[in-house]
Amino acid sequence: MKPTAEPSINVARLIVKDLFSIGRLPLLLLILILGSALAVVYITHHSRQLIVQQEQLLIERDQLDIEWRNQILEENSLAEHSRVERLAETQLEMKRPTAANEIVVQ
Repeated sequence: MKPTAEPSINVARLIVKDLFSIGRLPLLLLILILGSALAVVYITHHSRQLIVQQEQLLIERDQLDIEWRNQILEENSLAEHSRVERLAETQLEMKRPTAANEIVVQ
């Protein structure tokens, strides 16, 4: 069995020797192609992560926009009540009744 094992070792050594001596350019091109392929995979993965993050940020922006609109509505309703009360006190000289002025109807 040893005579068959030696030729395969010699063939492997010969292939490695040829790659480093004669086949430098193809070996370099192979390494560059593999590096380029890995870069494409990495960039694709990274861009997909950024798209997911963008979608999450857009959803958060919409939620914040809805909350802001609700806050504006609440502020307007509170401001309107105080304006009516202020106008009633100044222009109509209305005052809140005290406990002595209240009459309870039964």
